[in-house]
Amino acid sequence: MKRLLLPLLAALALPTAVNANETFLGDKYLHVLDDLKPLLNLLRDKGFIIKFQNPPQKGVFGFFQSKNKTIWISPVTYELGIFRQTILHEATHAAQSCPYGLLNPIGLKLPISPFMRKEIQLILLRNYDRNNYLIEEEAFSLQGQKNAQEILLKALDERCK
Repeated sequence: MKRLLLPLLAALALPTAVNANETFLGDKYLHVLDDLKPLLNLLRDKGFIIKFQNPPQKGVFGFFQSKNKTIWISPVTYELGIFRQTILHEATHAAQSCPYGLLNPIGLKLPISPFMRKEIQLILLRNYDRNNYLIEEEAFSLQGQKNAQEILLKALDERCK
């Protein structure tokens, strides 16, 4: 059963633009959002807007626009099993945008398996401009870390004043 996104987001105290066409796919998002509540709330406190709707760029699951500090997370990411990772990926870009609004690597040295490193490199080579390689590599590497939320909370707190 579909319902409007507003009740869940109001409960999480997340700002978003909700209109009659924006729907929520049920309570199945709740456990992921509840787990990420500290991160989502800190993003909001730092002035970021989070929209759980299709991104303005076609063919992507998540999108970060530094100009207006907005993160989009496509609802289809839940069905694909990448909802949490997409939020973490786009939150990484938010942290990378601080303090000047330009995406720059945070400088994290993260443990990652050789297999995952190779997979990330293939994704980057196929889908991203080489000028964005370092910021995307950092976001893909961070989204798979068990302690990604803690790393992002610290980075956002230190970088985004």
